[in-house]
Amino acid sequence: MNALSIHAFGEPPRLGDRPAPETREGEVLVRLEATVLSRHDLDVARGRLPHHPPLPYVPGLEGAGRVIAAGPGVDCGRIREGALVRVYGGGLGANRPGTWSELVACPARAVTPVPDGIEAVVAAACGSVALTAASALDLGRLAPGERLGVTGGSGAVGSLVLQLAHGRGVRGCVAWLRSREYASALPPGTQLVLPGGDPPTERVDLLVDTVGGSQLPARLRSVRSGGRAVLIGYTAGSTVTFDLRNLLDGDVEVLPLNMRRRRLPDGLEAQLLNEFACGRLAVATEVVGLDDVAEALNRLDAGEVAGRLVLRW
Repeated sequence: MNALSIHAFGEPPRLGDRPAPETREGEVLVRLEATVLSRHDLDVARGRLPHHPPLPYVPGLEGAGRVIAAGPGVDCGRIREGALVRVYGGGLGANRPGTWSELVACPARAVTPVPDGIEAVVAAACGSVALTAASALDLGRLAPGERLGVTGGSGAVGSLVLQLAHGRGVRGCVAWLRSREYASALPPGTQLVLPGGDPPTERVDLLVDTVGGSQLPARLRSVRSGGRAVLIGYTAGSTVTFDLRNLLDGDVEVLPLNMRRRRLPDGLEAQLLNEFACGRLAVATEVVGLDDVAEALNRLDAGEVAGRLVLRW
């Protein structure tokens, strides 16, 4: 099979042949049609995170494709041969080969059937970002009638936070965007804050920050005293410096979201997939081929990709 492998941290992935994986007990073999190229994958591959898989390794946390075979002990009523499924978790791209390959063997618990109405690219792209968005609203304890602000509203997670909040009846939403061109994907009535523009007309109760960077402390001033801020991403920089006097005076509860340690409710992923199938949720995707991977990863690293970057096999 073809696979993109990392042979040295900090170097681009290499495309090459690898043996097709065997299907062991409790595992499912999937022929991938679409693979997500994520910032987390990129950070591991470039040696920026503490986790360093043994080299060479195949990155990739998630993707979507068709079931080829199921090993002993797999519930074949839930996971049928030929069915379109999502694969995510179960050590993929971390302690076992990931989804940057044509074939992947993964634990049955990491496989979720995809409902009718979702194509493979969207099935690959929608999963982890929707789970992160739902977790951010849960961690931030967003209550009916509260105002919500989202930085990076043009990104996949930020957009889905706003979509999920809108579906729950929240109408007082603010989105920080790089450009007005991304506003078309946001729920109606969202107040936009553009670079160099005026701050929100009214402070928010909950800020969900998906970008990080040096502007975060200033954006916390848009949160009311006693409000909350959920921190998710770092596309604008991984280092933030706070003036403690200002932070304490603002009295904003800062809540980092760690998805690796967060316990998700049973059935949440399937529930969110149904929301996409019904058209109540949507995620922007940019599809690339194998010849475009290196350039696309550089743009992802520079924060120039809006939505999800997906490799179609």
